[in-house]
Amino acid sequence: MARFCDGLLAQKRRLLPRGIQWGLILALGVLSIAVSIAAQEVGVEEEAEHASPPPRTPQDEVRRAKIVARIGDAAITIGQIEDEIAIQAPWMRARYRDRNELIALYENLLRFELLAREAERRGYGNDPEVREATAQAAVQQLIRKEFDEKITLSLISEEEIRAYYESHPEEFSRPELRRVSHILLDREVRAKELLEEAKRADPRAFRQLAAEHSLDAESRYRGGDLRFFDEKGLAPNSSDPPVEPAIVKAAFALREIGEVAGPIRIDDNRWSIVKLTGIRPAEHRSFEQAEEGIRQRLWREKREQAINRFAEELRKRTPVQVYYERLEPIRFDPPERVSQDPPPEAKD
Repeated sequence: MARFCDGLLAQKRRLLPRGIQWGLILALGVLSIAVSIAAQEVGVEEEAEHASPPPRTPQDEVRRAKIVARIGDAAITIGQIEDEIAIQAPWMRARYRDRNELIALYENLLRFELLAREAERRGYGNDPEVREATAQAAVQQLIRKEFDEKITLSLISEEEIRAYYESHPEEFSRPELRRVSHILLDREVRAKELLEEAKRADPRAFRQLAAEHSLDAESRYRGGDLRFFDEKGLAPNSSDPPVEPAIVKAAFALREIGEVAGPIRIDDNRWSIVKLTGIRPAEHRSFEQAEEGIRQRLWREKREQAINRFAEELRKRTPVQVYYERLEPIRFDPPERVSQDPPPEAKD
């Protein structure tokens, strides 16, 4: 049972000895998810996750070694319970000052151990899904111990951060962006006929008009949405073709979200009705404003590079054969259809 438990619980600090680890898989897994979500909500920073615990005195070790429960040949100690509580978010740790909450946690651990022992006795430890979970947990533990605990945010120097900031000015300065939806038509007279209805239409009705009447095959199924673009018609961080200059000019001439302009002449055979749906003001972030985000980015890159180097070394030491041509017969389920509606109109 110990071997069965090890990988599954490797992703957490060990609350219990090997003999009772498997029983806590469900309890600690659910708890881990809850703690992760809570940590994000309260803004726990990544650097804090890598902080080392304060040194323990000999008296602490004696106190932590005290056994508070036995299950067969396994034991639960004060230290193990303290470790489990310590990895939770602060607001969750505080709840265990209530004796009833602490006893409830304690009883849940015992109950899950009993269930785990029975599951092991019935052979569920050999289930393929359990084995896969074990392998994944073992890899996560390897990454945590060999990389996350050694490559920390504190290793990223201010010099590195400033060098990145100065060499990527486009990431920290953004021009004003506009977002419009449009209806493309092939005749001016038809555009004039539809214009008044478009001006009266709420966002949903305008999207419906675009879906029914627009000749722009690319945007009509998005309700005519052309997404955000700058004064050159270019979308940020995208390789999409530029928006027609006449539409761009009309978009930046509009002042209020929801305003409609048209008919806009694109060429002799194309006319457009344009509705302003979003404005993003120009933005510039100072070094101080961008510093923490850059630190996080450089840390992730450094961590990923270290993992890649490690994997390459493993590959050199391990016989590996690949057959890329055998990938051809793989079939994929058709993707689910994405909603055609753009996000609600808003001023960013």
